[in-house]
Formats: sequence, C-alpha cells, structure tokens
Amino acid sequence: MTKTGKDVKFKKVILIGMDGLDPKVLSHLMNQGDLPNFSKLSQLGSYFPLTTSNPAQSPVAWASIATGNNPGYHGVFDFLNRRVTDYMPELAILKMNPKNVFGKRELMFLPVMHGNSFWDHTSSNNIPSTVLKWPMTFQPRQNNAKLYAGLGVPDIKGGLGKYAFYTDRDIYRNEEGFEKVVKVKIDGNRIKTYISGPNIAKLTAREAAKVDLNINILSDNSKIEMDVDGKKITVNRSIWSDWVEVKFKVGLMKTVSGIVKFYLKQINPEFEFYMTAVQINPKDPAFIISSPDDYIRELANELGHFYTLGMPEDTKALEEGRIDEEAFIIMCDEIIAEQEKMLWHELNRFKEGLLASAFFSTDRIQHIFWVTKDPLHPLYDKTYAEKYGHVIDDYYRKMDRILGEVMKQVDDKTAIMVFSDHGFSTFRRTVHINSWLAQNGFMALTQKVSKDDKEGGGLFQYVDWKNTKAYALGFGSIYLNIKRRERQGIVEAGTDAELVSGQIADKLIKLTDPKNGQPAVKKVYKNNNIYSGSQVNNAPELIVGFQEGYRASWQTAVGGSPAEIFEDNLKKWSGDHIMDPSIVPGILLTNFKINTESPNLMDIAPSVLSCFGMSASDMEGKALL
Repeated sequence: MTKTGKDVKFKKVILIGMDGLDPKVLSHLMNQGDLPNFSKLSQLGSYFPLTTSNPAQSPVAWASIATGNNPGYHGVFDFLNRRVTDYMPELAILKMNPKNVFGKRELMFLPVMHGNSFWDHTSSNNIPSTVLKWPMTFQPRQNNAKLYAGLGVPDIKGGLGKYAFYTDRDIYRNEEGFEKVVKVKIDGNRIKTYISGPNIAKLTAREAAKVDLNINILSDNSKIEMDVDGKKITVNRSIWSDWVEVKFKVGLMKTVSGIVKFYLKQINPEFEFYMTAVQINPKDPAFIISSPDDYIRELANELGHFYTLGMPEDTKALEEGRIDEEAFIIMCDEIIAEQEKMLWHELNRFKEGLLASAFFSTDRIQHIFWVTKDPLHPLYDKTYAEKYGHVIDDYYRKMDRILGEVMKQVDDKTAIMVFSDHGFSTFRRTVHINSWLAQNGFMALTQKVSKDDKEGGGLFQYVDWKNTKAYALGFGSIYLNIKRRERQGIVEAGTDAELVSGQIADKLIKLTDPKNGQPAVKKVYKNNNIYSGSQVNNAPELIVGFQEGYRASWQTAVGGSPAEIFEDNLKKWSGDHIMDPSIVPGILLTNFKINTESPNLMDIAPSVLSCFGMSASDMEGKALL
C-alpha cells in the first residue's frame, strides 16, 4: 500500500543506473582528477559504496532496486532457475507463456519479477514516470508509466540472441560457437546464403523462416555489396554496417520484421562475416517491449533504429573469435550512444516527475577487459594490457561526461541519484560446484567423468538422482533433492533438509584451491537467513559466496560436473561480480545528503517515493532522506 503525504521534497527525480561501476575504480579515477562530474556530485551531496544483492547478479540486483525488496519478495534469484519437474535449467530473465496456444502477441510472455516497482507506485499516484532500459521488466506491465524494457528482452526468435557467422572455412563440431556458423561457398565473387528468422509451424515440424542474402565481393577485396530483401547495402571491411530491416514470412499474409547489423571481418584468405542476432524492430515490434506498446515506436521514429536485445553487447562473438576487440568496443560505443540519445529525448521534455535511465555497456566492458588490471590472471599478457588497459577507465570517463551533461539540467527542485547494481573484481579460477558435491557424497554419478569431457555431462546427464541429495545450477545456487518436490527427491523436507544444508555449508566453507592453498568460498548462505517474502519457496536452499578471484563455472550453471573441481579461467570473460556480495558493492552518489553511511540498493526505491512525499508499506528498504 502506498501512502502519500504533504512532505514533497523535490519536483523532479532523475535516476541514472550505470551497471557494474566499482567503488575502487571510481574512487581511484576521482582522486586522479579524471572524473570531475562524479567528484562534483559527491561534494554536492553524498557518495558511498552501495550494498548489493545476494547473489550479486544483475537480474537479482536490478529487481531489488526496482521493488525495494529482497529476492524472497520479487522472486528473482539467479540468471537461471531449475524446472522442478525435471531438474533442467531454464532462463529466469525471460519466460514464455505456455498457455498462449493461439500465439497472441499481448500474451506471448509472462512477467519474471513479482511485486510492485517504484514507478508502479509513482505512476498510480499521477506522477509522470519514464523508465528506460530497466532490466527484468519484460514483458512490461501496461500502466500509466512509460517504460522501455531492458535485460530480458529477446531477439525476434524469442531467445536471448545468437549471432550468425558466415564463412567459407571449415568449422568443426567441437569448436565453440559451431552452432552459429553458416557455411558458405564462393562462386566467382558471389555468395548465395540466407538470414534465419523465427520458427514457423509446418504440417510435420517447425522450421526457421528464411530471407535470401546475396553477397557480391567487390574487386578491391575491401568491401562487399549485399542484396537483402531487395535492398542493396555496401559493407566495408572492419566497419559496422547501418541497421538493416529484414522481413520474414511466417504465415499466410503474415510477416515479422527484424533488424540486424553486419561486420565484415575479412575476405581473404578466408571469408568471415558476422551478423548480430535478428533483433526486434522498434518501428514494428514483434513483441511488446514497452509500456504503452506504442512508446517504442515513438522512440524509433524520433531516433531511428537501435539495439533492442536485452543484452546486446556480444561478448560471445568476441570470445569465439567472430569479432575482434576493436569491433566489440565500437559496438559498445554505439549502444551507449543510442541510450544517451534516448535519455536526452526524454530530458529535453522533462518538466516534472520521475525519469530513470540505465546504461549497461560498462558492465560488459569490464567483464572482457578486467584482465588488463590483473597481472595474476592466468590470461594476463603485458602487450595486451598495454594495448587495452585504457578501455575500462575510458568507459568511466564516458559515464562522467554523460553525468556532467545531465547535471546541467539539475536545479534545486531536482533530486539526482547515480548508482550501480554491483562492483567488479577479477575472475581467475572457476569452481565446478557439482563436481564438489559429487566428490563429497552429496551427488551420485552414473559413471566416472573423463578429463576429456570439458562440459562434465551438461544438463545433469550423469546424475543418479535416486542417490543424490543436492545439485547446483545457475551461478552459485544449490538446491536439495527434496521428496515430493523434485521428481526423484530423496531428502525429506524439514529437519532432514536442514541437516543436509548444514553439512554442505560446513564442508563447502572449507574448500581450498590446491593450486595456491587459498580458500575459495567466503560464506555459504541459507535461504531462510537472507530471504523473506512470498517467493522464498522458489529460492535455492544455499547460495555460495565466493572469495575474490573465484566464481561458479559455466558448466555448473547448466548442470555439468567435470572431473576436477577447479580450473583456470582461460576465457576472455576475465572479470566478474558473482562472488560474495561484501567483495563487490556498487556505488551511490546523490545531490542530497543521505541519512546513513551504509546504503543498500533496496533503499533506492523508498528514497524515490520519499522525494515525492510518498511511502510504501511493502518495501523492505529504508528511505535515505
């Protein structure tokens, strides 16, 4: 329930979220004089580290910021959930509606975040409210707020977005990213291929709709000319194309429109051509990604096409060698430029109420380039660090410039809050939690896992459920195999479950890395000690808080159990934040003095309401003013 009073402190409230900004990096650059606008804001009001969510994952954190509550209230516990009927991982940030048998556009997806957000409260009280790119809001609730959804928005196929890579070289099945490769044949200087779109139902099966893609390699071998849907587009080597609209026939008299960008990596000695995931066309959206539905069209008509995918920065393409660092940086630059244009589109007409905008490329840049900051990382290379060591700091400076422009619009009737959902640290070693569970008697396997099986039998294919007490899924979540809950559960709920949870926690906290003798786990949390609310029953029983430098493995996330527990992190994804929350706080800066030196991200939502003289009885966080 929302209460309104007469103590209205501000006419306007501006929230700027900057995903992943770390207080150590921020303070260092501020002390060097590199971030004058962050420094100015900290002097005007307050600047403190911001306690993040547990676990310190973006979906969890942004949902807690929105609702002012812990995950037990909003129901977001990880990037991945487990399907309790068969143990399989499923996305927690995107949920198809299985009851939408007729394919109605407005019923295509279900909300993933429970409860009310701060903009639900403000808009229901007739306070103009605009929210740009907020995570975990897809499919958007239709109310009086204007909202463009962020993390969770799918591609045109209804997935999280897979690039396509066109090449004439041989790609082998064991090569990472094999499933995204489209093998082409060069006939003279011509290539005939296709763009794959959404699935369409046939009489006997489902297959992807396709659009012809005809490529002509021009004589100087530095560019190509494409024919897509009757449109001719020239793409130069090492330069991103403009947005290209693509229409797929998906039924009788029915088409679906998407947008793509292309990047020509090289023509010789082998043809290598990258295409982004086919994204929802904001001028003709296949799914509802804004509230009201027409709001996304309004933005596109004013600003042109832009990335609509919830997580558009293609780290996978970089890790799998389909684009290089330069192309990735330019992609992130373009994404931030698009979001900045959206922010200014709204700021230029912002007279009263709430305006919230979020930027995310800062997070992806740090995931990739953190290795340049850590000489102890197994992938550290001095030459690489010298070449790209400036990139993270450049993005903090970019955020400082944007903040400076926004602050020019701030008067004494305007509150501004700048925050990040979590900080960052190095990610040197992966921990296979299911392997640990198996080696410590909590999980039974049907066979010994070969050291050559790098995935460790993903999707729990080696697990003997009838003799398994616990299993890990997601990035640090451990579930018990509970009787009458899990399909083949063996642990009785209640006392027995508490006993097993305690045994796992007591043993796991003692896990040390044989490579260096260092502890890998800082704390193991029981769900009933950190969560409360109507969604607690959906939470994992245990959440692992890793020490700095350690993180749950990619194999753990999808139910794998490789032969060894520890492994060097040899991926370009070298920085992370899914470790103990105490290690990776976010940041909070305000232009007003706050009433605590230890703010929590759950305090942001009630603080927004307090600015407008409101309060909400369903928020755990405390107003900071």
